[in-house]
Amino acid sequence: MKLRLLLVAAMISLATFLQAQQFEHYLSDDNATPREHQLDIKHMLLDVRFDPPNHQVMGTVTHTFSPIRKWVDTVFWDAPGIVIDKALIMRNGVASELEFTTNEHGVVTKFNPPLSWDTEYQVQFTYHTRPKRGIYFIGWEFTSIADPRNQTRQQIWTQGQGIDNRHWIPMYDNMNDKFITETIITFNEAYNVLSNGDLQEIKENGDRTKTWHYKMRHPHAGYLLMLAIDKYKVKRSTTSRGTDVQFWYYPEHPEKVDYTSMHTEKMIEFLEDETGFPYPWGGYSQVMVQDFIYGAMENTSATIFGDFFNVDEYSFNDRNYIGVNAHELTHQWFGDLVTARSGSGTWLQESFATYYAKLFMKELYGDDEYRWNMRGEVKRALEAGKSDNYPIVHTKAGTSRVYPKGSSVLHMLRYVLGDEEYKRVIKYYLEKHAFGNVETNDLEQAVQDVLGQPMDWFFNEWLYRGGEPHFDVRHAIHGSTFQLYVDQIHPMDLTIGAFKMPVNCGIYFSDGSKEERQVWVDEANEVFNFDFPKGKTVEYYLFDINSELIKQTTEHKSNDMLLKQFTNAAHMIDRYDALLALADADITWKRKSLLTSLEKETHYGIKGEIVKQLAKDPTSAKELMKCLKDEDVRVRRSLLTEVKNIADYKEFFISALKDKSYINIETALIKLMEQDQENAETYLKETEGVIGQAQNVRISWLGYKLIQMRKTVPEQLKDRNSQYYTYMNELTLYTSGLYEFRTRINAMHAIQKFNFLSAPAITNILDACLSSNKRLAGPAMEVLKWYNDQYELSIAIQKVYESISFSEEQRKTLRDAGIVR
Repeated sequence: MKLRLLLVAAMISLATFLQAQQFEHYLSDDNATPREHQLDIKHMLLDVRFDPPNHQVMGTVTHTFSPIRKWVDTVFWDAPGIVIDKALIMRNGVASELEFTTNEHGVVTKFNPPLSWDTEYQVQFTYHTRPKRGIYFIGWEFTSIADPRNQTRQQIWTQGQGIDNRHWIPMYDNMNDKFITETIITFNEAYNVLSNGDLQEIKENGDRTKTWHYKMRHPHAGYLLMLAIDKYKVKRSTTSRGTDVQFWYYPEHPEKVDYTSMHTEKMIEFLEDETGFPYPWGGYSQVMVQDFIYGAMENTSATIFGDFFNVDEYSFNDRNYIGVNAHELTHQWFGDLVTARSGSGTWLQESFATYYAKLFMKELYGDDEYRWNMRGEVKRALEAGKSDNYPIVHTKAGTSRVYPKGSSVLHMLRYVLGDEEYKRVIKYYLEKHAFGNVETNDLEQAVQDVLGQPMDWFFNEWLYRGGEPHFDVRHAIHGSTFQLYVDQIHPMDLTIGAFKMPVNCGIYFSDGSKEERQVWVDEANEVFNFDFPKGKTVEYYLFDINSELIKQTTEHKSNDMLLKQFTNAAHMIDRYDALLALADADITWKRKSLLTSLEKETHYGIKGEIVKQLAKDPTSAKELMKCLKDEDVRVRRSLLTEVKNIADYKEFFISALKDKSYINIETALIKLMEQDQENAETYLKETEGVIGQAQNVRISWLGYKLIQMRKTVPEQLKDRNSQYYTYMNELTLYTSGLYEFRTRINAMHAIQKFNFLSAPAITNILDACLSSNKRLAGPAMEVLKWYNDQYELSIAIQKVYESISFSEEQRKTLRDAGIVR
């Protein structure tokens, strides 16, 4: 009994003690620890050749390193699926055979005698492999290309991030060691080869091959090594400060070069000014590749980007390369110059790249565009928060946090610190950690070192912890005092509490005067008082002027107050917020204000929302037709998209068939063909020669043309040599590997939409299902699954499948996807 009483007393004392303490709580992250390694690799020399038709790599790689342990007798090298033909160890310049074993993940080398620290060694592997990842052989299954301007390229390109270079190079493949890379590539002399760093020489070998030799000036992480091989031409330029710039492009499309390479030189100088750190890698190259599995990749000194960004005058207006270009270029500082030590620091690369790209767009297009982009970021962050509460600094944070949310957090850090202060911190951070690895605390410490300003509260709530604030904001007026009641109503737990931030607020009066000031919100429930002169009438107020914060806000404003905000607020994003809140308001009550603002506003985002609301009002058709003359294709696109019945807008839709946007042309063609069959032939004739980006207009045109021919010339369906089948064969061909993946997707969706499935189309779509590019394989699988719900067509798919000699691995992929039995 005495022992029990003592235990109870001890437990009560412990509980009392714990209640008295203030503990910090964070979500655990088992994968945040950097990978253990025994060596400091200083140099990697890669000498490589290829057998493109067989997708084979043959190479020799030499690693120069020093151990960082007192003695090392065993080292593991990443090399999944690679066959090691020979391994050598160089000690003091003397080479000898090195004992090794291999497993499914790589190669284990054994050193006898053991290696010791403060000594430099070299290990060399001679190897061959047929990798499934990391390096991609495009178009080599075709012995010749009939239409090199529009059909597939024959290329080799690499993608090392996250840890895929290990599939074609035996190496230490992780972000927490950096070394000089040197690449020697021997290939067909008709081609051109790009790799990282400075071109040392091109040697003609006399056997119709050349050897290209590149070398980096400074160390970088191994995942950033790259190769790109094609029959490229190169546009060369120089920034005003002397940085050499190269743009590698397809010679068949010179008309796209200026639209795609636009602003690169300006971006480099902009980033130098923003960061205070000169471009660190000598020259900078960009190269386009086909069927790229992402948008682009920031390989050190040599960015690879998908050729779907290779645009002409019209496709530039639909989706251009400027933002992605700025994002990848920013990585030359954030990601390449300073590299996160582990996956939990991914935001130190991607958030910065997203943020500075957004800043560059502001430089080009103004603050409205910047706020519009930030609004998109906040929406994605809030959406991610509905699923879980992982923080940005976490390996499970997800794309929506390490890209857009982190970008907006950097905006808020700058907002809190000040412009000049923020830039001084970033300069110091880059200079201190140049060519090294970083963690989030390095950035936090940089603020303390430069400004002497503790920012633990900011880093804790925005980076080390998850969640986003949800403010419930109410207001009241008592005499000449305006009161804001601010409650934080988001879910709170041990890791998420009330947020602390400075918030700019404003009270706006009917005589045009205003009262603006900054308040600090740091409690769950607060009241802020604003005194104003007697006799003034408050028209509206703003909580967080110009939307500086990541937040969700619930406000309780009347429609009259919202309309005043919509028509009078100084910042576009504040006017937009009021407009969104008025979406369900009576159209006759707000119509005049909407039309006035449509004429006055300049940003496509808010104009698009105005169009969306007015398009529901039949009496606004005449005024909306003025969008015909709007200079921004996105405003015209808003009307094309929002109008459901084109009867009152036919003139607008017909004019859009000549728009300077392929998306607008296709949208107009689709709605005209589906709602005005009487004039279908006219619309088809008007657009017959338009191709589009990824053949989008041509493919839609073929679909509608074939449907039209079934009605008007049905006899052609009986003649396999007729024009009908010429068009059908063209549409089917677009689903084949002779075309890049977006064209194939467009054609597959057209075949699905118009129900044109045939045995050749099934063959091509099955091939797409097996692509290493998941952005192609996924849609292809969905199309065949859709057809599998139709019994007769599912039998046809199975029959074609059984007629093709797939490997067992390929068959398993198709069976596991539920496409075949």
